[in-house]
Amino acid sequence: MEPTANESDHMSQRSQASAASNIASVIEGKDPSALALVEGEIRLTYGELADRVSKLRARLSGSGLGPGGRVMLIGENEIDFVVGALASLGVGASVCPARSRNPLPELQRKFVSIEPTLTLLCATADWLLPHLEELDSPEVYRVGGSGLEGSADRLPEDSLTIDSGIVERSDDDLAFLLLTSGVTSDAKVAMLSHGNLSWVQRSLTADPAIGMNSDDVALGALPMTHIFGLNVVLLTTLRAGGIVVLQPKFDPVEGLKLIRDHGVTVLSGAPPMWHLWTEGDAPSDALSTVRHAASGAAALPRSTFDAVHERFGLEVAEGYGLTETAPLVTWSRGVATRAGSVGKPVPGVDIVLVEEDGTPVEQGDTGEIVVRSPGVFKGYLEADDLTDAVLTEDGWFWTGDIGVFDSDGYLYLVDRIKDIIIVSGFNVYPAEVEGVLLTHPSVRGAIVVGTPNALTGEEVVAHVSGEVDTHELDAWCRSQMSTYKCPGSYHVVDELPVASNGKKIRRAVR
Repeated sequence: MEPTANESDHMSQRSQASAASNIASVIEGKDPSALALVEGEIRLTYGELADRVSKLRARLSGSGLGPGGRVMLIGENEIDFVVGALASLGVGASVCPARSRNPLPELQRKFVSIEPTLTLLCATADWLLPHLEELDSPEVYRVGGSGLEGSADRLPEDSLTIDSGIVERSDDDLAFLLLTSGVTSDAKVAMLSHGNLSWVQRSLTADPAIGMNSDDVALGALPMTHIFGLNVVLLTTLRAGGIVVLQPKFDPVEGLKLIRDHGVTVLSGAPPMWHLWTEGDAPSDALSTVRHAASGAAALPRSTFDAVHERFGLEVAEGYGLTETAPLVTWSRGVATRAGSVGKPVPGVDIVLVEEDGTPVEQGDTGEIVVRSPGVFKGYLEADDLTDAVLTEDGWFWTGDIGVFDSDGYLYLVDRIKDIIIVSGFNVYPAEVEGVLLTHPSVRGAIVVGTPNALTGEEVVAHVSGEVDTHELDAWCRSQMSTYKCPGSYHVVDELPVASNGKKIRRAVR
C-alpha cells in the first residue's frame, strides 16, 4: 500500500511520543472551585471530583489492584462512573465499561470475555447486588461518594487515607478494553492505550476556537460505555476544563431542558437523538447556546440535517470514527459543513481507499477505508487472528467501511463490507443475535439482517426456522440482550437460505 502525503509527519509523531502521563490526569491542574460535573441536583467541582477519585484510588490500591489489573466498571452516565474510571486508571489498571441496564446474561458474557481482576458497581447497578455470585469476578465492590464498599471483606482501614497518587503510564499501556461484538457470536475486545485516547483528546482541544475549551459545557447524553461518549464527550471535556452535564438515560425533552438550563455549548449526538430533538415542540431558540453541534456513530440522514437547520438554525457537523480508532478519523470542524459528508481527515490521520487486494483506487472511485493514526488501537484482546485480519504490522486498520472522496477531500460513506446493523448509533452484529436466537429450544436456524428504520436508522429483523412462538421468542431475546439488539420483527420460515458450504445467504432474506 502506498503511503499518503502526510505519512512522514505521522511517523514523526509516533517516534516523538515518549512516556505519557496517565489519562487519569485529565482532571489534574484545574481550578478546584471550577464546576466539573452535573448530575441532577448534584454539582461537583474539579476539587471535589479529585478528592473522590483520590479516596477511591487509595482503596483500590489497598486492595492490591495495580498495573496489569482489569476493572469491569458497570454503570451509566453518572458521577460514580467517572470516579470509578479515573480511580481505576489512576492505579494503572485498564477499564472495561459496561452499561448497568444490560441484562444479566449479556453482562455474564462480557465477564467471560474480560476476566476482570475486580468489578465496580455504580449506583445504577445496585440491582446486581443479589446476583454477585453469578458474576465471574473475584472481587465486586460498589463505588460510593466516599470510596469503596465491598461485598467481600472490608478493605484495610489504613488504605482509606493513603493515596500514592497517579501511577505513571506510557503511551502503549492499556487504558480501556471496549467490547465490540464479533462477526461470530463471541465478543471482540478492542484494546485502546493511553496514547490512543490522549491523542484524540489533544486533537479536540488543540484549537480552542473549533475544539473544546474551559468555557464549554457539554451534554453527556451519549453512553459513556462507548467510545464516542467516553472519549470525545467526557474525557476531552474534562481535559479542557469544561463542564459535563450528565444524562444517565437519554430523553429528548429532558435533554433540551438540560441544554437550556445549563447553557450547553457543545452538543454531540447520534442521528436518532437529533431526529427526536426536531420532533417535539421545542422553540426555535432551544439550542441557541450551542456553538458546535456534532453527529457520529452512524450516517446522519439528509432529512435530519435539514430539519435541525430549519428548526434551530444549526448545521450539524458529521464526523467518522470507530471504537478501534478511539474514535477520531474525520471531522467537520474548521471546514465548511457539507450535508452527507463526514468531513475531512483529522490532522495526523492517514486514509487510503483501496480495492480488496489493497490497491489504492482512483480519485472519485469508491474503496474500503483504511486508516492509520496515533488513535488506531493495539488489537483485539487475546485474538491474534482477528487482529491480523484488520490490522497490518505497519499500523493500517482496515475498517470494513466503503467510502469515496470528492475533489475537495471530503469523505462520504457509501456502504459496509461487514454485516453490521447500526441501530440508534450502536453496532449490532447479526451473528451475536443469531447466537442468542439459537439458544431458544424452538429455533432450528436463524438469519439476522438489518432493514431501514426512519427513527433508528436501521432495525434488526430475524428470520427463523422451527416451531416458533414469536411472542415467546421476543421475550427470550429481551431477557438475554440489550433492547437495541433485539429484533423488531420475526419471520418464521420452513427453510433458511444456506449455501453448500454452510454459509448463510443474508442477501436472500434482505
